[in-house]
Amino acid sequence: MTTDAEHFSPLGRGWRWLNRFGLLVPLGIGAVLVAIIAITFVSPRYQSPSVVNVGAAEDYAVLEPVYFEEQGFWLVHLPDGEFVALYNRDPASGCGLPYGFGFEHLGVTGWFRDACSGSTYDLTGACFGGPCNVGLNRLNVLMVDGDIIVDPADGPHGAFRSDNGDPVNPPQ
Repeated sequence: MTTDAEHFSPLGRGWRWLNRFGLLVPLGIGAVLVAIIAITFVSPRYQSPSVVNVGAAEDYAVLEPVYFEEQGFWLVHLPDGEFVALYNRDPASGCGLPYGFGFEHLGVTGWFRDACSGSTYDLTGACFGGPCNVGLNRLNVLMVDGDIIVDPADGPHGAFRSDNGDPVNPPQ
């Protein structure tokens, strides 16, 4: 016959499962942590994108943006001979930026337009409509022996919005 003290003992017959379960929980958590650490050491390391040679400057028409899908940027040849590479994401919403050859804004066609918020940018990446407060982020562009080199890993942020400027768009 059992006494009341044995009946309520944590190590008594009815509570043994809790003692076993109590040991399995920390052991299980430890096994999961060991697996996560092992995966971290085995998985390949992150490598920042390398520079991209996009070809000769004369291959690009003035004010006709070219999209580089794999790298996620637009390249635009400006009238002054400069090239700008614009990141293909809106700085605020993170949505993609298709170029609308026929999209009209401010009486002019040819704009980048955020598919989510409706922010509108000219060919230099400056904001001219919608809820945007800054222009598109740029990637560094270098000219090396007549070739255009774009560095997707680094570049200046877009300029603050100014509604007083003149947009740069294709000839109408």
